[in-house]
Amino acid sequence: MLPLRELQLRLSTALTAGPTETGALVDALDPTLLAVVSGRGGLGPGRRLDIYADMYRTRLVDVLREDFPRVLAILGDEEFRALVCRYLARHPSTHPSVRYVGRRFAEFVAGEAALPPFLADLARLEWARVEVFDAPDAEPLSLSDLESLPASDWPALRLRPIPACLVVECAWPVHEIWAAAEDPAPGRAGAGRPEASTIRVWREGWSVSHAAMGDLERRVFPLLEQGEPFARLCAAGEAGLELAAAAREVGSLLMRWLEDGLLARLPASCVSS
Repeated sequence: MLPLRELQLRLSTALTAGPTETGALVDALDPTLLAVVSGRGGLGPGRRLDIYADMYRTRLVDVLREDFPRVLAILGDEEFRALVCRYLARHPSTHPSVRYVGRRFAEFVAGEAALPPFLADLARLEWARVEVFDAPDAEPLSLSDLESLPASDWPALRLRPIPACLVVECAWPVHEIWAAAEDPAPGRAGAGRPEASTIRVWREGWSVSHAAMGDLERRVFPLLEQGEPFARLCAAGEAGLELAAAAREVGSLLMRWLEDGLLARLPASCVSS
């Protein structure tokens, strides 16, 4: 008989591997493993192991149902489960936590030619919401934190987004598709037509939100992420405007970020010399 450690590794491999073409584990099982499993009663060794493997796969399907509820709503339960089984066969879970099982799902969906072309972008948005929900906390910046800053400090002021914020670039208006998918009509309603969109995903407390960015925010937000000073953000917002007008536009954008709790509280030294 194999050493206990080797048996444990073989059992783990058998139970956590992706499903076979038929969804059954029996035909793919290691004969050495089958030889050490009791076959008493009405079930043989293979069927006994298959029960455990099926429970594990069902748990992973349930996890992905929770992580991608709008993809599920559009495909329906049966087609979604079939898609997940194909995904798990290609990308078995390799992390001790099931939290990470969906990290390559959007990429896999993009390679499934029979699926709606917008579905991969929708899956990317849903995964971004998962990532943001689990991101580190940060105390948000408030308007009162900025009110005491003298006007001379504003040009060099460096703001930063909270860690629980991601930007998703899409070829489809997935924020609209996501909303429509909550209660899709027959024929996969909500698909619309291709339209490039940039979606900001962030968390306030326990609540995850997302919103499409306008032209100004798309230009300015990357500079915010890079830690550029406020004067550089205003310059990026010009686009044919006078600098003073651009500063007002960026100021309005700043107010929106503050209302959304999108900016992290300033460190003790937030102004460059």
